[in-house]
Amino acid sequence: MRRQRKILKQGILFYNKRRDRLSESDRKYFEELLENLDHAILNKEKERSRQLAQKVSDFLETHYKKTALDHVKEIVYAIVFAVVIAFLVRVFWFELYQVPTGSMRPSIEELDRLFVSKTTFGVRIPFRKGLLFFSPERLKRNGMIVFSAKGLDVGDPKTLYFYLFPGYKQFIKRCMGKPGDTLYFYGGRIYGIDVEGNPITDLSNEKTLQEIGIEKIEHIPVITFDGKFELERPLANGIYRDATILQMNQPLGKMELMGGGNIKGFFYDGKKWIEDQPEALKSPRSTPKSYSDLWGIGNFANCRLLTKKELTTYVGDSFSDNSDALLFLELRHTPNMTFPKPEVRRDELGQVHPTPTPYTTILPLNQELLSRLQNALFTSRFTIKDGRGYHYQEGGGRPQPLQFDPLFPGVPNGTYEFYYGKGYKVNLGGILTELPSNHPLNSSNPENVQKLFNLGIAFNLLFSPFATNQPFNPQRFAYYRDGDLYVMGAPLIKKNEESLLSFVKKELSKQEKSTSSAPYIAFIDHGPPFTQDGAIDVEFIRNFGLKIPENRVLALGDNYSNSSDSRDFGFVPVENLRGAPSFTFWPPQSRFGTMPQASYPIWTLPNLIVWSLVALIILLCILYWLKRRRSPQFKRRP
Repeated sequence: MRRQRKILKQGILFYNKRRDRLSESDRKYFEELLENLDHAILNKEKERSRQLAQKVSDFLETHYKKTALDHVKEIVYAIVFAVVIAFLVRVFWFELYQVPTGSMRPSIEELDRLFVSKTTFGVRIPFRKGLLFFSPERLKRNGMIVFSAKGLDVGDPKTLYFYLFPGYKQFIKRCMGKPGDTLYFYGGRIYGIDVEGNPITDLSNEKTLQEIGIEKIEHIPVITFDGKFELERPLANGIYRDATILQMNQPLGKMELMGGGNIKGFFYDGKKWIEDQPEALKSPRSTPKSYSDLWGIGNFANCRLLTKKELTTYVGDSFSDNSDALLFLELRHTPNMTFPKPEVRRDELGQVHPTPTPYTTILPLNQELLSRLQNALFTSRFTIKDGRGYHYQEGGGRPQPLQFDPLFPGVPNGTYEFYYGKGYKVNLGGILTELPSNHPLNSSNPENVQKLFNLGIAFNLLFSPFATNQPFNPQRFAYYRDGDLYVMGAPLIKKNEESLLSFVKKELSKQEKSTSSAPYIAFIDHGPPFTQDGAIDVEFIRNFGLKIPENRVLALGDNYSNSSDSRDFGFVPVENLRGAPSFTFWPPQSRFGTMPQASYPIWTLPNLIVWSLVALIILLCILYWLKRRRSPQFKRRP
């Protein structure tokens, strides 16, 4: 009898609005008709209610013809009601979120659709800062967080929700540090101590990371070694005398252009500026002596693949004596503000200023090592159209002019990605299918491997080798973990293999032969921040680590090579927290289900408050609906 109830409601609505416009006889007839229909529905008299409903419908057709304005009003009321309800649900309870970028790959990929809880950390009050009932204890290291861009150093942070409500964009990252933590980066892992000086183990413990499902995620302390620049004391023709390097959006290095073209370099240890002393890196030390000492920056090397011709042109003949090498891995490491002599270079904005120059070393790759590199390959999501490749953009746009596209002849049009050495085609809705082994992108040709390694993040020819210290370098890093040399999250060479033993021996020889006026620092494994008994070295981390301020968190993307996160815009205020993603409901593939992250508690005060209010509202609605079904809905007005 659903249709009859609907007609009764329409009749009552008309009666309440237009009864005064009816004649006395029509009004009494319609009142009696509505009253009889109401009782017939309550008494479940199907046939009688059907007949009466038809009479009510005929009466409405005769006396109440809706105008265009009436229809518009109904639509507007419905839209406003839906938007208000959606806004309240989104602010207080949960949100359905579609991911636009790949900064959290492979945990979350482009076009993934998530369920985001808004009660994880507290209860939000609209248009106000902070959360009610917030507690830092609810923050979980290795847990994902959703936060507002408000007040962060990001471009274009504002947006409109539902095309009506002004607000700020929201980001999803992983919380890798809580307020007061001090952290140190080694081997793609993070070690640290908490605000009370207790060792933090859940960021680096392999068993813990495997249980969560993030053991393959790497964390690198910087996006680039030279970070962002703040320029001071301009000279003529756009030349600046002073350049300050920002990492985590805070000053960390500084170079001053002196007379005669000399450059003086400093680093900031958290309290004061200290002259950079790279030669001190040759010896054990209890306090930082150089920029690369801070946070473990010196444990990582930016890298790219070079052919023998490129090696000779951009690095020098001294490295090119390996005739069996198919490609060469250039490792740019141990950045500092003093030596090798910093360059005065024009950046992409046309500004000329001092720029640090890391040390450079070369690792030759034979076929076996090249195959290992290919088996670990990951890229960003990319589109190929008419033999040209470019970084995938939501909506299908292209990010650059054609002349910057790398060429992929013979590769069919489509959208692709690589993870852990496997290539995938991205189909409608983000659903993946693995590429066949004979697909052109799976070719083991050194040219193909070099192209996907060097360009596989930006897909822009500006990142191809074209200069010795070019401003654009691939977002690829190498590092040691327990003696093994890692690239792209996988061991490229084990510590007991002859090729690595020979490489380390040569590095140490170069360091020993260098002088204090022109030092060379070997790229070798400095080891994790442990004491002799294998415990986390609290004093070492306190002296060399990254200190997270009060009421701030360190937010990092899982995809370090393509993530704008705290390394760029700095620490995130806890008042910016909006919730946490908890479930991926699209696509229905391997990522479907709960998120790979530390578990958040369910029985918290914010959860109980919001869920209890929702349950109460639902209960009251049900009771009201049952009451209306069991009692007359039409009452004659006097």
